[in-house]
Amino acid sequence: MKQLFDETYSENRTLWYGYFSTLEQADLIDELKQIIQTDLESSQEVQATNWIFYSEVKQTDALEEDVRSSIMVRYVSGQYYVHYNMSDFEFVTQREQIEAWLTKLKSQLN
Repeated sequence: MKQLFDETYSENRTLWYGYFSTLEQADLIDELKQIIQTDLESSQEVQATNWIFYSEVKQTDALEEDVRSSIMVRYVSGQYYVHYNMSDFEFVTQREQIEAWLTKLKSQLN
């Protein structure tokens, strides 16, 4: 995955990456963990580090607008928080699978 941006505001560092193909990618969690661990080594002067990983797939929502899903991870006070921004289509068809995947990611990070 290619790093797109790296910016630090005050005591928060945010890194943006693109692009993952699908949550079903066999090594995606391992790849994210490796990126996160590497980035944390150079994030010692901030209180929180945030990662946004963008999907390579754009979907069209009911309003015919493009939506790009993203995985978000936040590390603060020794704890990881994970979130997934999804399209309305993903919410209707895959919400439970996405939630299970996020639970797996969070447990492997913590």
